Amino acid sequence: MNQDIIALEYELRRLADVIKNEGRQELIAYNISDVQFIAVQWIKETDAMTIGTLSKHLNLAISSTSELVDQLVQKEFAVRKKDDEDKRKVNIHLTERGQQLIDDVIIKRQRYLQSLIKASEYSVKDYYKHIHALYKETEEGERIESSDRSN
Repeated sequence: MNQDIIALEYELRRLADVIKNEGRQELIAYNISDVQFIAVQWIKETDAMTIGTLSKHLNLAISSTSELVDQLVQKEFAVRKKDDEDKRKVNIHLTERGQQLIDDVIIKRQRYLQSLIKASEYSVKDYYKHIHALYKETEEGERIESSDRSN
């Protein structure tokens, strides 16, 4: 493998990790663990999620996931609601506080990225142009591009 590709992949992976960790510092203010935050993110992704589905995403036992959800409910990041169509089914939904947590973490990440770019010789547009070109080559990027064109 080309050494430049090896170095580029490593630095992209590390940069993404550094930016992610910068945002996660916000979790301290909310008194929430990394695993709880990951659960909040999964709940947001689907809008309504069962404990069983969340346990699969988190790779935790259902009992551990249920306890984690209890903590999220107690801290007011999530609520449990009976499904409108199947009363036996209980879904987990994000609360406004849960959404605010995600927003605060993202804003912290964006501010950190902005500070890194300000300290560099390139503009946001320069970075975006090159990173977006790479992203478009991925399956996800292609899907998003084609759905944007059809709207």
